[in-house]
Amino acid sequence: MGAHQRLFVAGAVRNAKRAFIDDSGSEIGDRRLFLAGYLNRTDQWALFADAWKEELNAAPSIEYLHMVEAGQLRGQFARRHGWNEEKREEKLNGLARVIRHFEPVSFQMSIDRSHFYNVLAPVSPRGLANPYFTSCSALVAKLAQEAARVDSKSRIEFIFDDQDGVDDDIDLFFDAMMQGLSKKARRCVYKKPLFRSDRDFVGLQAADLLAWHIRREHEECGFPNMPMAEKLRGRSHYVSEIPNAYLDAWAEHHRQQPGVDLVRSKAQWRDLKSRARQLKAAGINPARATKPGIYYPDSWGFFGRALEFLRRWLRR
Repeated sequence: MGAHQRLFVAGAVRNAKRAFIDDSGSEIGDRRLFLAGYLNRTDQWALFADAWKEELNAAPSIEYLHMVEAGQLRGQFARRHGWNEEKREEKLNGLARVIRHFEPVSFQMSIDRSHFYNVLAPVSPRGLANPYFTSCSALVAKLAQEAARVDSKSRIEFIFDDQDGVDDDIDLFFDAMMQGLSKKARRCVYKKPLFRSDRDFVGLQAADLLAWHIRREHEECGFPNMPMAEKLRGRSHYVSEIPNAYLDAWAEHHRQQPGVDLVRSKAQWRDLKSRARQLKAAGINPARATKPGIYYPDSWGFFGRALEFLRRWLRR
C-alpha cells in the first residue's frame, strides 16, 4: 500500500476526503504568506498519485516537483541537466493537466506577514507569534465550515507540508482552537492536521505548484507563465484572508493580558508545552488552568484568553 493510501484505509471512514496544503511566502511588499491546496475524495487521490508519478517520469523526467527549483532552473531543473524555460513549461503544463483531470476543489488562505510581525508578534507568546500557526488553524476552520454548509457528512483529513516546530504546536493546541467551531463543522475534521514530506505525498507537490503560482501572481512579477495560476484553480476555488484589522484587534487584546512575558522565549514555550501535556494527561484543560501556585501562574490564563479571542474569529 503506497504512502498516499496509508492514512485513510479504504472503507474505514465514510465520505472520506483529503486536503493537501503547501505554503509560499513573498519577500516583497507586504511579505504575504499564502497557504493553498486541493481537496478531493481519497479514492481520487490514490488514482491521482499514479497519474502524477507517470507525468513526473515522462521525458524529461524528474523524481519530484519543487517549484523553487523549477522557478529558478536549478536542482532537478538545472540547465546542466538539459532544462530550459520551454521544457520547464511543458513539464508544468503536463502536471497541471493531471490536476485538472481529477477536478479537485482548490483553495487559498493568506496573511500579511509584515503587519503580523510588526504589530502582533511583539505582544504574542512564542507559539502564537508564528503566522503559519494562525493561518493553518484558520484554513482548517474555514474549510470545515464550508464543508458543513455544503456536505455535512464529509470527513476531511488535512495534510500540510512539513513545518519545523509548528506541527508540535498544532498537535498540542488544535483541539482547543477547534472549540470555536460549531459541532457540525468539527465533525467534518478528521482528527488533527498532519505534517508530512512532499516526497511521500504527491498531493503536496500539487499544492506547492498552486501556492507558488498564486504567490507569484500576487507579486505581479514577470514570470512567463502567469496564466498557469488560473489553470491550476479548480472549478470551485475558495479564497480567504486574515484581515489586518483582526491582527490589530488581537494585538490590542494581547497587550492587555498579563503573563505574555512568561512564554516569549523558546525555553519558556517548551516548558509551557511540557506542562500542558502533563495537565492534559491528568484530564485538565490547560487553557483553563489558572490557579497560581499549582499550575502555571498568569501565562495559562493569558493563553486561554488568547485562544478564545482567536476562536471568536474562527466562528465568523
